[in-house]
Amino acid sequence: MGDSNIPATRKSWKELQAAKYAERDSRIPAEWKLKEEDFPPEDTVDLRPFVSSGGILSPAELAITSEEYDATSLAAAIAEGKFTALEVVTAFCKRAAVGHQLCNMLTEIMFADALERAKELDDIFKSTGKVVGPLHGVPMTFKECFHFKGYDSTNGYMSRVFQPADRTSPLPELMQAAGAVVISKTNVPQTMLVAENDNNVYGRSKNPVNSRLTSGGSSGGEGSSQAFRCSALGVGTDVGGSVRIPAACNGVYGYKPSFGVIPMIGYSYSGWTGSNTGIPAVTGPLGHSVRDLDLFTNIVRAAKPWSFDPAVIPNIMEIETVSRKPVIGVIYESGLTPHPPVRRAMREAVSKLKAAGFEIKEFNPPDFIGIRDISEQLFTLDGLSYPKQEFAKSDEPVVPSVMKIGFWDIPPKTQEEAWMWNTKKGQIQKDMLDEWQRVGCDVILAPAGPHTAVLPGDWTSDIYTVAWNVCDYPAIIVPFTHADPTLDPADAEFKPKHEADQKNQDMYDPELFKGAPVALQIVGPRLGDKQLLKDVELLDSVLNGTV
Repeated sequence: MGDSNIPATRKSWKELQAAKYAERDSRIPAEWKLKEEDFPPEDTVDLRPFVSSGGILSPAELAITSEEYDATSLAAAIAEGKFTALEVVTAFCKRAAVGHQLCNMLTEIMFADALERAKELDDIFKSTGKVVGPLHGVPMTFKECFHFKGYDSTNGYMSRVFQPADRTSPLPELMQAAGAVVISKTNVPQTMLVAENDNNVYGRSKNPVNSRLTSGGSSGGEGSSQAFRCSALGVGTDVGGSVRIPAACNGVYGYKPSFGVIPMIGYSYSGWTGSNTGIPAVTGPLGHSVRDLDLFTNIVRAAKPWSFDPAVIPNIMEIETVSRKPVIGVIYESGLTPHPPVRRAMREAVSKLKAAGFEIKEFNPPDFIGIRDISEQLFTLDGLSYPKQEFAKSDEPVVPSVMKIGFWDIPPKTQEEAWMWNTKKGQIQKDMLDEWQRVGCDVILAPAGPHTAVLPGDWTSDIYTVAWNVCDYPAIIVPFTHADPTLDPADAEFKPKHEADQKNQDMYDPELFKGAPVALQIVGPRLGDKQLLKDVELLDSVLNGTV
């Protein structure tokens, strides 16, 4: 599958880039390629309607891949015999092919393998009358940082191209055993520490909802893929907001679990293996409904992942939940004043929840900028020596968004300094816990960021997401509304708290951001993931009017 006849050491990075582009292009069937006249004009904002360009998807395939189905209902339709696995997988592969040509969100394309697997699943269903598992025939995508046997795991590093993996990571294996059909991996940023999706191996991904704005990162290809509905369910990773920022930017659901809920063993590292910053990365799903996030989690936990991943904690999701109206602590802002669309979303959400009889309390967390000051030191304990080493191997340049996030020149820390920063982190965890106890809330409602999706490279502050990685609390992104210049004019009365606050507000352009998704973030207590998923299903139904 990978062209292993191209040794990375003997080619310039430009030659390797051209070879990877050609390999990826060759994995899209000719009949699924858009003609020049099928591409929208360069200034087109919303790329999603162009899924029907060129007539590549039939009306039936457009329906299968439409908002009519989430992963849960699609799995049910296949199990009932309404659709075959091949019909569903073909439809999503076609849609992913079109989405990729418009937005550049796929990395290692697996359409040929996916179609073969779908045929096998149909044969099993035909001969036994049974599905192989709860995701039988459901198309999935995975972030680039998971291994798939026979495909590269570059994580956007040119030094790692044309070195196909010799095994598949345990988490995708587990989903495949449940019947899921993986159709592609999705794009990531260079270094994986950026809220922007750009690297020299695969290029930059676009946001299909507003193509002028960022798709976020580091699971930005997955966020873009879910927004275009390239698959029914996606998987990303999150150490500072990397599931939640792309989910928010692209207007889809995303779930960052507590550490120890979902297995990460055997995934493809983008830094030193064995490094321990004190802020653990986790993996979580992106998709089209809260129940899909729950479905993914239940399937993973049913496989008893603690039996093969020593970091997974048993008996924390295998508990009874209660039906309740959770008491909601609200964080309107911390550190940076959110842009007008985000402020409006928070006001409207609180108003809806109050009207539905929920108890609302104000929550005053430790200052989010102060938390971010700690996280950026812990993320750069090594002074980014791993990416710097990898770049030196191929002589590839650093992409602009990596420089812009501000980590590149932060010096490495001594062991004693690392302990000092971890001590500060421990104090933040204690302060957050104390505030939670003082408020007496069940969940927290907060912004997903200080703004909606912004121009590519401009999402440089992860303060609203990284706080929950530092404290190791589970958090779920719920899409809620869209930026509207009429409802969200620039704030003429704005008084900045400090220079960074002014700089953040200066990015706001009501016309440019028109239509950008605005999301909410709902946070639960540490290891309270199962109850949080149940609570958020109720809150989502109130917020998005499904009850």
